[in-house]
Amino acid sequence: MSIGSVARKVLWARSSNVCAFVECQQELTVNLHDEGSKAMEAAGVPLGEEAHIVSGSKEGPRYDPAYTADQVDSYENLILVCPTHHRIIDKKDGSGFSVETLRRMKTEHEAMQRNQKSSEDKKFEEVEIRTLAMIDAWTKKADLGNWQNLTWKLNVPVPRLKGSDIDRLTEQGKWVLTRNWPGRYVVVARAFGNYGSVLLDAINYIRRHMEEVDSKNGVWEFYREHKHRLLTQEEYDVSLNDFLHKVDVLSELSLELTKAANHLCDAVRFEIDPLFRFDEGVLPHRVGDGILTNSLSREEYTEKERVGDLYPGLGKIEHRVLEQGGSSR
Repeated sequence: MSIGSVARKVLWARSSNVCAFVECQQELTVNLHDEGSKAMEAAGVPLGEEAHIVSGSKEGPRYDPAYTADQVDSYENLILVCPTHHRIIDKKDGSGFSVETLRRMKTEHEAMQRNQKSSEDKKFEEVEIRTLAMIDAWTKKADLGNWQNLTWKLNVPVPRLKGSDIDRLTEQGKWVLTRNWPGRYVVVARAFGNYGSVLLDAINYIRRHMEEVDSKNGVWEFYREHKHRLLTQEEYDVSLNDFLHKVDVLSELSLELTKAANHLCDAVRFEIDPLFRFDEGVLPHRVGDGILTNSLSREEYTEKERVGDLYPGLGKIEHRVLEQGGSSR
């Protein structure tokens, strides 16, 4: 487990980017774990540290075996401190600062910071936290941790999806379509709208052209007439080409969906949380049959695409496949 975006945002917002140690009041900067952060640290700029009140390691300070991994990385178990006071509270296995002491320190610090905020500041903070909570919900509905498996299913020579896979995609599409995004997050709202357009086109294409071929196991495929009845050579060629066209269009849609998802992650980092999925990196696009070929690629919008309409639409995707004589796989 690792500290999630919502827990991190709540911690920093309610701490007002200030060290929670009594009377420290040191303003802190988020550590992006990049070259810029290293340079700031070397220059003496204090980078904030998200310290665990109860350690998740047996050898760590204030360890409690009853704490689950989710509890360890939750907002309730984190306190924002400067590097100096992080070392102090963890010194000698944390024996100088009990769990109760640190929780009281955190509560009093956040209460003091809240009293100093205007009603507008509090409203902005709440909207920001709830927006990030919706984004966190999207990461789970889209199953970003298994993204390459999704794209692989859409890119094998004969795409086969479980009915449950299609239902999950459909549910995600409805959820994305019905979200209300705060007006202040223009880039994020546009990115979600773009992602939703690709996702809905992919869902509709799958439902329009795939059929259940194995009701016992709930497996869906593109119908292949040339596999089910005897055809003339001309009919066979027409059937095969139609099947290959559908496979290539689905492949292009999976590529577009990956580009849209990566763009959405970039938008969240730009407008709300610079550390959003920072360690995980970009979502990979997987192509191959898993036996003879199996490759990953990094798919993102070009600078030219970013200033345009991003996703061109299903019609242009189909036209592009026809022009290329197949997908770009």
